[in-house]
Amino acid sequence: MNIHFVGINGVSMRALADLAASRGHNVTGSDRDTGGHDGRNVTDCDLVVYTNAVPEDNCELTAARWLGIPTIERATYLGELSRSFGKTIAVAGCHGKSTATAMLGKAFSDRNPTVHVGVAGGSTLGGRSFFVTEACEYNKSFLHLSPDLGVVLNLGYDHPDCYADGAAVERAFSEFCANCKTALVNGDDARCKTLCEKPVTFGLGKDNTYRAENIKSENGCRSFTFVTPKRRAAVGLSVAGGHNVYNALAALAAADLCGIGGATAIKGVSGFGGIPRRFERKCIAYGKTVITDYAHHPDEISATLDVAREIFPSVAVVFQPHTYSRTRALLDGFAAALGKADTVILAPIFPARETDDLGVSSHDIAKLLRERGKRAYCFDTMPEITLACKTLTEKAVIFMGAGDIDKAADRLAEKAEADGEWF
Repeated sequence: MNIHFVGINGVSMRALADLAASRGHNVTGSDRDTGGHDGRNVTDCDLVVYTNAVPEDNCELTAARWLGIPTIERATYLGELSRSFGKTIAVAGCHGKSTATAMLGKAFSDRNPTVHVGVAGGSTLGGRSFFVTEACEYNKSFLHLSPDLGVVLNLGYDHPDCYADGAAVERAFSEFCANCKTALVNGDDARCKTLCEKPVTFGLGKDNTYRAENIKSENGCRSFTFVTPKRRAAVGLSVAGGHNVYNALAALAAADLCGIGGATAIKGVSGFGGIPRRFERKCIAYGKTVITDYAHHPDEISATLDVAREIFPSVAVVFQPHTYSRTRALLDGFAAALGKADTVILAPIFPARETDDLGVSSHDIAKLLRERGKRAYCFDTMPEITLACKTLTEKAVIFMGAGDIDKAADRLAEKAEADGEWF
């Protein structure tokens, strides 16, 4: 089959394209940075897969429909593809999906799983016995999946362009759990426990099916005792942060439920070194440790800064808000979370799929921070941000957001190297 992917350079789309190619399909694709889109690209296709970031009037979609070529949205294609595997494990949650999915893939490593993670380089092509995938709640995409095991890490309010309120998010997750043969949920999150009647739970509380005890921290990384209904085992993590205890518990519990040996799963989880842009230490520039992180929601920002505060005596954040709708809906939450940093630099909002018509900007966050007595600055260009970062006195600078703010971290490193102040 000849399959064309519209928006192929999105990390999830690229992984799907690679997976389709591994199944013997002839794969082509287009994107803005591959020469753009052209209706002639689809003339010889049997199927066109597109991402929801592509507008309905895209010329390739228009051409495909005019020619009678079937078109299918990315989430629908992922759902259909997942049903070609022996077992599908889908990881959902408002935060931490990518890390937990990649960690779970390591826990299943001796079964040669195929792993689909929405981060560059995170996916792996394996066998057909196990398929481990992120289950994204945006636009209810995860409802196209019917996994053997569904994992819910946490709940919260996000994607205000799709969900009117937190209750709407919870209803969507309830539907997701109803599609799962078995649901494994965070038992410490009261909202997760009510998603279905008889979930299997993980967490720190003693009433959870799987839990962590004797948690200790060293240089930000946790060790703990993993407790199951049948055994206890020591686990030491290589990734920092208390939130990763929950990710590890989810991965280990999922492995146990799927019959993966405890020692194998623990070895995979303990050796997991993280994924790109999740508290990723890039370099030392101008005497500061430069870190990139994908956090773009107040809860994620708060968790990331809690980790940083454990490790560094002082922390600055360069934050790029992601979408106008999220910035407006969660404005106070952003100010509260970013207030954990010593200094905050704001970049312009990354619009993603939105247009600037909501009357909100990064200056609104900076204003709230300053009203709370924090050092907060807002710049309109990346060169200005780079120069400002050069003069920061904090020991760590975290470039944070889901857009292209990581490029500013690269520019700072390049300037430090040119100035001879790399270290």
